[in-house]
Parts: sequence; structure tokens; C-alpha cells
Amino acid sequence: MLKRCFIESSIDVGTGLIPAVLIQLYIFPVFGLYPTILDSMGIALIFTVVSIIRSAFWRNFFRKMK
Repeated sequence: MLKRCFIESSIDVGTGLIPAVLIQLYIFPVFGLYPTILDSMGIALIFTVVSIIRSAFWRNFFRKMK
């Protein structure tokens, strides 16, 4: 069950990784930040991993509540 939660969460959140990098490349300069593509990928990857773990936790939590 927990493995399935992580797979579902990885697909759900992981699909946002590329858009997140692109958004950072275009939005950060508005705030005076100029990250390289590798910096943007690293930042997006950190947030993606945290989001996958958070999403899997809550999915598993609410499935157990049923």
C-alpha cells in the first residue's frame, strides 16, 4: 500500500518537474534572481522530492482512515 502511494505521488508530482524548472527560469529574474539551468533543476528537484514524500504521506494517511 505504501509503495503504491509513493508511485502515485511520484507520477502526480513528478510531472510538474519540467514546468517548475521553466517557470523558475522565467519568473526568478523578475525578482532579481538569475539561476543557471542546473540551479533551477536542483531547486525544482528538492521541492519535487519533498512534495512526493508529503503527498504519499497524506494519501496513505487518508486511505488508512477509511
